[in-house]
Amino acid sequence: MLKNLRKAVQIAWKDTRIYYFSTPTITMGLLFPLLMFLTFWVGRGLSISEALPGLAALTVFFSGSSIAVTTLALERTKGTFDTQLAMPVSLLIIALGKIIASFLYSFIITIIPVLALVFLSQPQVVNLALFFVSVIFSALASAGLGMLLSASARHVHEAMTPLNLIRIPMMFISGLFAPITSLPGVLQGVAYIMPLTHTVNSLQYAILGLGDIHTFLINIGVLVVYAVIFLIVATKRLENTLK
Repeated sequence: MLKNLRKAVQIAWKDTRIYYFSTPTITMGLLFPLLMFLTFWVGRGLSISEALPGLAALTVFFSGSSIAVTTLALERTKGTFDTQLAMPVSLLIIALGKIIASFLYSFIITIIPVLALVFLSQPQVVNLALFFVSVIFSALASAGLGMLLSASARHVHEAMTPLNLIRIPMMFISGLFAPITSLPGVLQGVAYIMPLTHTVNSLQYAILGLGDIHTFLINIGVLVVYAVIFLIVATKRLENTLK
């Protein structure tokens, strides 16, 4: 198991070095949370503390899924993915390696602006440790979603289009902009099966203290389940494209 994990980390390091250390990717990664924060914050009369869960949720969800959906499709377009298939690694390890790389990017891009705001503005954060826990598992779930959708895509747009069709509606029924209880009953049920909802709820507890520890643990558990399911389904879809 440790040998396979090392192989996954090597794949993750390769993706990180090639795709994530480029100037455009880093620049976009740093600008994205700022734009998201301004969109979420301006005109709503929220304090910085009240806006932090929304900033973190949007950033971790969009950055993790966007970067994960890009790399595999780019490698297929360039023809470099076939080289990885010749390596003595399973498709599960390849998928895991790419998810790890996307997770690291999403995690870093999320905590940098949040911690900067905490340092500069000193807003209240109830539990910083639980904030990190929430971001970690949210990043894994979002990276897994991106990997799942890119597993059978030959070009970036083939994966990005369904991703946007999924995640944009999620934004409006996940509790980011309005309480879930204000939604119609059917949409409330849909909201609770979406990973972004559990990201929002866990971050609201970690940063603002809304809810209780039992609900927080349930939210984290759901994100773990989604991360595992996305990895397994992504691997299966990847396998189907090679038949």
